[in-house]
Amino acid sequence: LHETPAPAHAAPSEEPAAHALPRRQRDLPWESWWKNNPDLEKFIGENLVNKIGIAVLVLGIAFFVKYAIDKDWIGEAGRVAIGFGSGALLIGLAHFLRRNYTAFSSVLAGGGIAVFYFTVAFAFHQYGLLSQTAAFVLMVGITGFAVLLALLYNQLALAVIAAVGGFLTPFLVSTGEGNYVVLLTYLCILNAGLLALAYFKRWPLVNLLAFCFTLLIVGGWIVRSVWLDEDPRINHGLAFVLVTILYLLFLAMNMVHGVRRKTAFRPLDFALLLALTAAYYAAGMTLLAPVHGGRYQGLFTIGAGAVDLALAIYCFRRGGTDRNLLYLLIGLTLTFGSLAVPVQLEGHAITLFWSAEFVLLYWLFQRSGIALFRAASRVLVGLTLISLFMDWEAANREPGLLLLYRNSRGLVSNLAVAGAFFAYAALRAREPRKEDAAGFDLRATGRGALLIGCALLYLTALFGVNLYFHKLATYAVPNVYHRIVTAAFALLLGTIFEWRRARRATCISLLLTAGAMLFFLCGYFQLAEFRELLATGAIPRAHYWAQLAATALYLLVLVRAALLLKRDAGALREQLDGLAWALSTAFVLFLSIDLSVHYATLLHNGARPPGYLMGQYRRAGLAILWGCCSFVLMWLGMRHRNKTLRVASLSLFSLALVKLFLFDLRGLSEGARIAAFILLGVLLLTVSFMYQKLKKLLIDDRTV
Repeated sequence: LHETPAPAHAAPSEEPAAHALPRRQRDLPWESWWKNNPDLEKFIGENLVNKIGIAVLVLGIAFFVKYAIDKDWIGEAGRVAIGFGSGALLIGLAHFLRRNYTAFSSVLAGGGIAVFYFTVAFAFHQYGLLSQTAAFVLMVGITGFAVLLALLYNQLALAVIAAVGGFLTPFLVSTGEGNYVVLLTYLCILNAGLLALAYFKRWPLVNLLAFCFTLLIVGGWIVRSVWLDEDPRINHGLAFVLVTILYLLFLAMNMVHGVRRKTAFRPLDFALLLALTAAYYAAGMTLLAPVHGGRYQGLFTIGAGAVDLALAIYCFRRGGTDRNLLYLLIGLTLTFGSLAVPVQLEGHAITLFWSAEFVLLYWLFQRSGIALFRAASRVLVGLTLISLFMDWEAANREPGLLLLYRNSRGLVSNLAVAGAFFAYAALRAREPRKEDAAGFDLRATGRGALLIGCALLYLTALFGVNLYFHKLATYAVPNVYHRIVTAAFALLLGTIFEWRRARRATCISLLLTAGAMLFFLCGYFQLAEFRELLATGAIPRAHYWAQLAATALYLLVLVRAALLLKRDAGALREQLDGLAWALSTAFVLFLSIDLSVHYATLLHNGARPPGYLMGQYRRAGLAILWGCCSFVLMWLGMRHRNKTLRVASLSLFSLALVKLFLFDLRGLSEGARIAAFILLGVLLLTVSFMYQKLKKLLIDDRTV
């Protein structure tokens, strides 16, 4: 069989397949060089030999001039004339050959420029034929001439020679006086010329060389004359203005071609912009540090961000600008805006600003869709919390009660951060998606922000009590108000979740109840101390009203939890028995501990010490209280046909009887013993009667 050739029109169908192939990885440098120069002989003959030749020729001219000088054939003026003549000859020959031998002519022109530079240097340093000003002006002219030749010949090599020669000029004509104004002014003029070059040609190597040389020169001067050894003759304001001009020139130099031609920026361009920004900011902060104690450093930081913002707005309105450049400029704006806060402000002001900023940035992300805003918002969330923790740490440097803030500014700062997290959670809740591009669960992070906001609000109120009582030595009195705050917070938050009909609102309310009870139990020793202080009159009687309020609020918390269990008994059927046991235990523990304060306070008359009253309470009072609690549990268990409550009641009755007969009987007074036995006997008989009367109902018992 013969193969049938594919039809002619089938060829184009292969193109999409070719386009579907993955993009080839970038070649290694030596591979790229070998592709551009496959013929090694041609590269050596046309490229390498001419560069070596011009270098040898320049050296030969130098040796000849030196030989003529050694033999006294040529005077000082003649030597300089020979140098200028040789350079002019090389440039003239290059101009003559430029059309047919472009590369060769550019090498000749570069050699001529190099001869000019060294001739001026010798005329100034060795022979004194030129003043410093004249030599300086001549070298500036040579640099400008080299830039024009680079544009005329369209040769990168000439531009590199012009840049290197221009940056070497200050050293070639230096007298060691260290005139920084002349130096920085010259660098501004030189970089303005290179900016003109960058306007027409995209030669990143020239920009890189210019930046590196400027960084070395200016950075070296700042380190030597400003940082390490402060020179009193330096005008920091003038130096800052000149450095700012250099920064703006470099910004334009690195952006003008890409923005003008609307071409994509390369990684080197972004790296240069970042390095330039970092170097300028470091130089500006160093120069402004001695000016009025660094008062203007924050304003400088804002100004640097404003420059990037203005560039971002210009590029956006112009259209066609590389999107990555816009992101970089916006990122730099956000960075400077965030840095300005700790630079200019202190303490709580930093926390306030950052808390507002991370909410604003996330709102901007939702409005614009720019992912950079979202990333910056996440970073600022962490910075806000770190700043807040630092504020808390600073508030505890003095002895006394534990504090998170020491004044109204700290209070406002904590409330503002809590509000910011509430706003952040609200913005997250408005997201239609469940996950963002980074894979974060939007609902989970929103709930996390809500939890942080609630925790901050609670801690702010809790430690506000400590601030009010900060002169006290113990937590006995503050603990009463802590319990008021805790119970009120549990009630309020649970009510809000119920009102909002949040998912698992009942579970949240029960968790809040458990947290409030845990706080109550952890404050047992403070409550015992408060009881002793109040009974002996060591503290004002007015605090007893706070104790009454705390008792009432905690009872409301526990009663509300019981009502929620009754309402959602069907949904919580599997956990209902355990929850009923836990809530019954919580009621008994709370009443047993809390009522001791009221017992000692109300019955103390000064005739007997508080210790005697507490002994009677632990022996007879608890037995009576537990008997009453058992009766209530039994009544509730029968009313709602709940076997768990009835079993809990019988267990508590048994515990009360065992405690009474084995531990408390010997220590009871006659009156207490009579009261305990009579009351417990009546309660037990009543319970037995209730069992007999409701016997038929309990046979068909079921939990409701």
